[in-house]
Amino acid sequence: MANHTSTGYGPSATRFNRLLFSGDETNFEQWEVKFLGYMRLQKLKDTIDAGEDVDIDEEKNAEAYAELIQFLDDKSLSLVMRDAADDGRKALQILREHYAGSSTPRIISLYTELTSLIKRREESVTEYVLRAETAAAALRNAGETVSDSLVIAMIVKGLPDCFQSFVAVITQSEKKQSISEFKVALRSFEETEKSRHK
Repeated sequence: MANHTSTGYGPSATRFNRLLFSGDETNFEQWEVKFLGYMRLQKLKDTIDAGEDVDIDEEKNAEAYAELIQFLDDKSLSLVMRDAADDGRKALQILREHYAGSSTPRIISLYTELTSLIKRREESVTEYVLRAETAAAALRNAGETVSDSLVIAMIVKGLPDCFQSFVAVITQSEKKQSISEFKVALRSFEETEKSRHK
């Protein structure tokens, strides 16, 4: 990581703060995407994210490890520092297995999270839908089959009573909606309701 000078030149510290991983498994997928983007800029992504059968440059792999550990919380660092010292590819794999693995308890927890969703009063439909999509994506990444219809059903099930007219239209429609179409319709309904109650 380059130092930010007092002249204002160089990368800002805020940019790197966004790359820090907190150890919260619910944010691992988003963190990994940002981190791999950063590694691409460092010309190290192909080293750290290469397939198992690809030969890698040991020096670049050690550099990738050095970059990776700068962005980890203490718990995550403890997971990799002994078993993957100077091995960026192995360290990232350990993190993936720990935070996005496919153990039975984790899968059960993710299904429970998805099937017990309830929209909180203070959250927008966008935030609510993102919670559902995050759980569904984690299940898919763990090898589970989660259809758009299941995600839509779980979202609809957790909507409050003020969405009942929307729920009625969605559940009685013969047209199968994609998750994208559903999200547009749900946001549109929320905006219409907000403007009616002003």
